[in-house]
Amino acid sequence: MKTMLFFLLALCCFSLKGQITSTQIKNELAGKEWKIIKYETFGVEAEPKPEQVNDKLTLNKDMTFFIVEDGKEYFGNWVIQSEAYINCKSKTGEWSRQYKVISIAEKTATIEYKDPDLTRILYRLELK
Repeated sequence: MKTMLFFLLALCCFSLKGQITSTQIKNELAGKEWKIIKYETFGVEAEPKPEQVNDKLTLNKDMTFFIVEDGKEYFGNWVIQSEAYINCKSKTGEWSRQYKVISIAEKTATIEYKDPDLTRILYRLELK
């Protein structure tokens, strides 16, 4: 019984440690320009297509953003919806995304977007 309790406690601690916090997003992801270097869909990682070569993400500390996606530019505001989730909405309201932050390291990050068809797209980011 003690062994089972120990494993459950260890599992809880491990899963909590893996969570990205709003503080991490504000301190480590925001205020930097991130270039999208890889896209992953259905477990297959790919280089950016020609129209995606200049794609990037900038979450400013003043809660505004600038995103280039498939060569199109979007400006607007972002908020942290809950731990590890970022909502971005363009100023015109025509474009919005909810990203889940999977990981943040010193010079790299990974975020996830699920499109309306629930296709999971991972964006591999690198500091520009």
